[in-house]
Order: sequence, then C-alpha cells, then structure tokens
Amino acid sequence: MDIVGLVIQLIGGVAGGKGVASISKKLTSGPVLDIILGLVGGFAGGQLAGLIPGLEGSGVDIANVLGNLIGGGIGGGALTAIGGLITQSIKK
Repeated sequence: MDIVGLVIQLIGGVAGGKGVASISKKLTSGPVLDIILGLVGGFAGGQLAGLIPGLEGSGVDIANVLGNLIGGGIGGGALTAIGGLITQSIKK
C-alpha cells in the first residue's frame, strides 16, 4: 500500500460519510464522529476494494485512484450510516 492510495481512501471515506450524513439526518452521529467514522470506513473500504482483481496495484494510475476513491467512499458512507443508526437507537 502506498501513501497516495491511503490518502485517497481517507478522502473518499470522509466524503462518503459526510454525504450520507447530509442526505439523511437520521444517519448522523454528529459532525466530529461522522468524520471519524468516515475515515475508518474509508480505510476499510479502500482495503477491501484492493482485493478486487485489477485494483490491487499501487501507483497513481486512474484505475487505482478510482478504486481507492470509490471503495473509500462506500466504506465511509456505510460505517457512518451504521454509526448513525446506533447513535439514534441509543438516544431513544
């Protein structure tokens, strides 16, 4: 794993997390926790996307950048949504 790919995963994760939180207020855990969950989910999603054949390489070619960005965005959005649902159920 290279540092450029990691940064792209984290950016995608934060964007995915903030996107999910802005679409549905029921899925937000607060601005700081949304960012943290987006970062963690972006890392995990990007790592899982790297297991897909064709996206496992390193470097700055378009397939790797898009794979890291999309995988990070999906992972960040999913973890933010799960965290938001847990937070909302605890508040009740």
